[in-house]
Amino acid sequence: MSLDGVRVLDLSRLLPGGYCTQLLQAQGARVTKIEPPAGDSIRRLPGGAAYFDALHHGKQLLTLDLGSPSGREAFLGCVVDADVLVEGFRPGRMERMELGYPALAAINPALVYCAITGYGSGGPLAQRAGHDLNYLARSGALALMPRHDGAPAIPGLQIADLAGGLEAAFLIAAALTDRAKTGRGRRVEVSMTGLMRTWTALPRAAQRAGLSGLGLTGELPCYHVYAVADGFLSVAALEAAFWAEFCDAIDRADLSARQFDPGAVEPVQAVLLGATKAEWSARFANTDVCVEPVLELAESEED
Repeated sequence: MSLDGVRVLDLSRLLPGGYCTQLLQAQGARVTKIEPPAGDSIRRLPGGAAYFDALHHGKQLLTLDLGSPSGREAFLGCVVDADVLVEGFRPGRMERMELGYPALAAINPALVYCAITGYGSGGPLAQRAGHDLNYLARSGALALMPRHDGAPAIPGLQIADLAGGLEAAFLIAAALTDRAKTGRGRRVEVSMTGLMRTWTALPRAAQRAGLSGLGLTGELPCYHVYAVADGFLSVAALEAAFWAEFCDAIDRADLSARQFDPGAVEPVQAVLLGATKAEWSARFANTDVCVEPVLELAESEED
């Protein structure tokens, strides 16, 4: 694999760094997860043991107290042989322990050091505590979510955390590619709030142009989640050809000209409610319609 032989130290807590190093591990890297004596914070969440195992299965586990002389010495010994270090502390914490990038690069110039932060390492928000929901809120992304009782709905996945881990893995891979040419590592950084702000580029462009946006949160009949007899069906027929074929398949060809008409949601819903997920899946099996059943987690593992 592309990262065979790459040695990674993971000092992070909770989801972003753990997901980052899981991605690196999937590409062949050898990851050592370093925990403080109290353990990763994720262990203390309800069901935390299951979450910890899901993120860190197959990684080497090591407990070190970086505040003690022996723990610090053991950690520095690991750094000497490492290729990558991932941390998710508030900016400045590693430097206060004299374990920031300058100190570690002095003993291992080839080290790629990745800091995953909530709000970046500079600016007025740098030292604020935060989690996924806060980063979505500050970036404007949360305000784009459908409303539930008037408030933006909280996504069922930790979007900023997962995006931050993915971005971190990407930056690490880029830094390793550069190191192959120069022989030297470097520090890379992810701001999860800043990253989520870039993910809102299309809605921001629409707003600047005076547009209401793409309408991809259920307003349009061609991009909607419909109730069926035993659950839900997702329809994402954005192209005219897909929508026309969908309308033919449900015997409502008369709706093909109403692809972007919110008023067409109700007649489509009336048709789809008359059959089950399996029955609709069978009908759509040999059509180009961009329709899939909404599967529960257990069901989705069967594909």
